[in-house]
Amino acid sequence: MRIVAVVRRELRLHDNPLFQDADRHEIIPLFVLDDSSPPEANTNLASLLFFALAQLGRSIADLGGHLYCVSQAQQEAFFSLARPDLVRFCDDVDPRARDRNVALAHLLDRLGIRHQLQGDHTLTPMPAEPFRTFARFYKRHFLPSLERGVPTYPTPRRIVTPALPVAEAALPSVTTPASKTWLRTEKEVLGMWEGFVVRRLEDYAASADIPAADATSRMSPYVRCGLISLRRMLRDTRGVSAAFVRSLARHDYFAQLFGHFPWTAERALDESWWHFPWRRDSEAVARWQEGETGFPLVDAGMRQLRQEGWMDQRIRMVVASFLTRDLLVDWRQGEQFFAHQLVDADPAQNIGNWQWVTGCGGPDSVHYFRVLNPLVQAQRFDPDGIYTRRYLPELQSIPTTALTRPDRLRQAAPGYPRPIVDLAAARRTFIETARREIRRAKAA
Repeated sequence: MRIVAVVRRELRLHDNPLFQDADRHEIIPLFVLDDSSPPEANTNLASLLFFALAQLGRSIADLGGHLYCVSQAQQEAFFSLARPDLVRFCDDVDPRARDRNVALAHLLDRLGIRHQLQGDHTLTPMPAEPFRTFARFYKRHFLPSLERGVPTYPTPRRIVTPALPVAEAALPSVTTPASKTWLRTEKEVLGMWEGFVVRRLEDYAASADIPAADATSRMSPYVRCGLISLRRMLRDTRGVSAAFVRSLARHDYFAQLFGHFPWTAERALDESWWHFPWRRDSEAVARWQEGETGFPLVDAGMRQLRQEGWMDQRIRMVVASFLTRDLLVDWRQGEQFFAHQLVDADPAQNIGNWQWVTGCGGPDSVHYFRVLNPLVQAQRFDPDGIYTRRYLPELQSIPTTALTRPDRLRQAAPGYPRPIVDLAAARRTFIETARREIRRAKAA
């Protein structure tokens, strides 16, 4: 049998459903380069994706095969020439990816070629009806699905690919300063993961919220481009860290929300927030983006984002809450900025998390009266200022107590930006506004 394996964001050999029977059949790995626009508007993510794709091509060649890369305009001619018995590609909740899958299926139907949709980007299948709260999703869908079994796919020992006389497209060469620390081969990523499992997994629940501890797996960029499978991560963590398994479940939770409600890319899931009176303040947004808000933990997080294209979950929550709840800036501005900066940018996860922190993502979101105070968050999760100083070298020598006391900070570091907002007043304004808008929406 001759099988075309269309790779998009499954850029690995191990535990990959696209290569599940490579030892028994001819496999034609194929990547289709979008002609109309760059595959990713985010150049940090694009850098990692194209690096991983090039590495996959080398790994396939080492096994005797070949990864074909063709332009979208050549796609139909390629299938007509290859004449496969089967074409495999993976499902995705991203509306653009779904449209691409539908278009590919229509093309293959017209050519009379059988095709098969595989699951790879979530651990559990898409539920028939959406779960709006994580607790219900976890108990009624995620855990029961795991009990029914999660497949494992063998790593191919060889790949036999026929030679085809096609004009191949050159892969773009994209490398950004922020992405350089993330460029790793599949083997290196698996080594990183194994090191995390051995050295830090047992302490994950206690340490994951401490940014200076580097206690998270840092696998999110590699999950995004498929250099490691969620199934592998589940197998290694189940029974060891319930907290880590719940983090995998939350990934699936946001994916199923986005799959059922793709319009949340533009609107809040909770319609009570559709007419929320967000402030328009380009100067405040710019200071937030540049890490110059005058609140050290927020500024450290935003500078890390610009330098590395990544932050851990606790810091993402702090900076997102600050933008939406303290500055009253529309969550979509923050989500779009993250989407262009994060090396792990995933629409379902990014949109879901921003709406969750803002409070507009439905009944499971953070309640509007819970406003994260960045000074208190720093005291709790960066008490020694190690993380903050790592990204704010201008505060390297000031006393730790000054990092969470704006009055002392002005004295110790007069050149550091003054606070952009009064936290107490901002909290009152947000709570009053949110309460009024929610009541108005319910009464309408």
